[in-house]
Amino acid sequence: MIRVNLMGLPKQRKRARGPVVTLEGGRSLILLVVVVAVVAGYAYFRHQSLQQQLQDLDVQVTELQRELADLNRIKQEYDANVARREALTARINVIEALKARQAGPVQLLATLASAVVRTDSLWLTSFTQTGQNITIEGTALNVKAVADFMTQLLNQRIFATVDLRETAQDPASRAVDNFSFILNGQLAAPEPAPSTTG
Repeated sequence: MIRVNLMGLPKQRKRARGPVVTLEGGRSLILLVVVVAVVAGYAYFRHQSLQQQLQDLDVQVTELQRELADLNRIKQEYDANVARREALTARINVIEALKARQAGPVQLLATLASAVVRTDSLWLTSFTQTGQNITIEGTALNVKAVADFMTQLLNQRIFATVDLRETAQDPASRAVDNFSFILNGQLAAPEPAPSTTG
């Protein structure tokens, strides 16, 4: 097709167009920068919040460790007091047992003396004690006196058992009948000392 210029004006030539710049790419970039800034701000805020929580937890751990040290000290004092109390209780029990045993020989001698006084025609020549076993030797004018003496000893309840081990007539004295005797006795178990625990 042929074009004819009827106006007589010179024809303007079209210039070559350069690339067109629009703001569409800039908007995406701005949106990306805003999103990155928001995420960075949130991350910073979250980091600061976690750091504060970490500091708070460190303070709590320090306080709990201090409380634990105080409780351990109190427990050690308590254990020491309990051990001291048990030692004192054991000492008191030993003292009470010694007091009870201290009265034992006195009671034994009083029992023997009382039984001899209540029995006619009987004399003691010796007695020995080995632990809870007692051996009594003596002389009596008759065998009934020995039996009465044994009954008196059992009635006093200090002896658990009294057995006649040997009795014999003394051949040296012909004018008067003398019987020598040997008794074996077992002491009764002592009553337990009263407990002083409180």
